[in-house]
Amino acid sequence: MINRSDFKKYFLDFLIVFLGILSSFGIDNYIKNVQRENQKNILLDELHLSINDDIIQLKIVNDALDDCLKSIEILFEQSENKALNDSILAYHISNVSAKTAISFFPQKGVYNQLINTNLFELIDDNVFRRKISDLYEHLEDRKNAADLKFDFFIESFDKALLDKINYRIKIEELDNSVSINTIIYDYKLPKNLFKDSEFLGYLSNAEKRVYMYKELMKKYSQSMKEISSHLEDLQNNYN
Repeated sequence: MINRSDFKKYFLDFLIVFLGILSSFGIDNYIKNVQRENQKNILLDELHLSINDDIIQLKIVNDALDDCLKSIEILFEQSENKALNDSILAYHISNVSAKTAISFFPQKGVYNQLINTNLFELIDDNVFRRKISDLYEHLEDRKNAADLKFDFFIESFDKALLDKINYRIKIEELDNSVSINTIIYDYKLPKNLFKDSEFLGYLSNAEKRVYMYKELMKKYSQSMKEISSHLEDLQNNYN
C-alpha cells in the first residue's frame, strides 16, 4: 500500500513531468508562431517591392494609353483638316492598333504565396487585409474582363483594316524586349479612308475603351499606393 509520503513524491514527479511536457509544447508553439510571423513579415516586404515595381509598370501602361489617345485625336482632326501625309497617318493608325491593346499585368506571386501558406490571415488589420484582397481579386477580375473585351476589339479592328490600308513596320529591339514604338514604311492609304464610317466608328470605339481602361488603372494606382504606404509603415514598426 502506497503511503502518503510516497504518494506526494509520485504526484510531484508526475506534476514535474507534466509541466515539462506542457512547457515544451508551449515553447514549441511559441517558436512556430514567431517563425510564421517572421515569414509573414518577409513576404510583406517582398509584396512591398512587388507593388512598387507594379506602380512603375502601371505608369508605362498609362503613358502608352495617353499616346494612343493622342493618335486617335490626330486621326479625327485629319478627317476634318486633311493636313497630314500618309506616312504620319499610317504611324498613328499603327499606334492605335498597338497601344489600344496594351495591358497591365500585376505581379501576384507574393500574394498567392501569402494565401497558400495561410500567412495572409496573420495580418491583424482587417481593413488592410481587405484592401490587399480587393486589389488581387476584385480589381483583377474586372481587369481580366476588360482585357478580354479589348483583345476581341483589337482583333476585329485589325481585320477591318486589312482591305483598307497597307503598311509595314520596323520594330526597335531593346536589351530584353522590343519597343512598342514602330517605324512605318511601304505605306498605302486609300483617299477616302477618313470618310469611311466603319474606320471612324472603330476609332471612336477605341477612344471610349481606352478611357474606360484608364479609369480602371486609376483604381489600381490608388489601391497600390495606399497598400505600399501602409506596408512601408509596417516595415518601420518592426525593423
